[in-house]
Amino acid sequence: MLRCWGIDAAGHLPTKLTRRLCDEAGAIFVMAPPYLPRLLLEYGEDLASKAYLFADPFTRPPSLRPGAYTVSDPSFDERSAVELVGEFAWMRERVLQIHQALLGRGRPLIAAVTYRSLLESVDPMGH
Repeated sequence: MLRCWGIDAAGHLPTKLTRRLCDEAGAIFVMAPPYLPRLLLEYGEDLASKAYLFADPFTRPPSLRPGAYTVSDPSFDERSAVELVGEFAWMRERVLQIHQALLGRGRPLIAAVTYRSLLESVDPMGH
């Protein structure tokens, strides 16, 4: 799918998240609400100030009901890249929006620290 967007990811290797990587990151984007409390539990509560929901990092969620703000991973989808490109085109747009926000342009990002109380109702194991 990345290749269809003109992005060469051939040299990319997955890396296990560590506190050091978290410290080095300017922002951390998670693909579903259960990852936020898990991130904070495993790597530190202070990360809430730079942790965001990838699905919508620009608004404070009114709730974190199961399934809301969850982004499915296209790498686990069995469909062809051509089929996935159309369905996940919004993902590329979201990355561009986030990039602009990180540069101080566009809409400001809303960190998890602003809705910390909502995270108490989220199961960090995703059950």
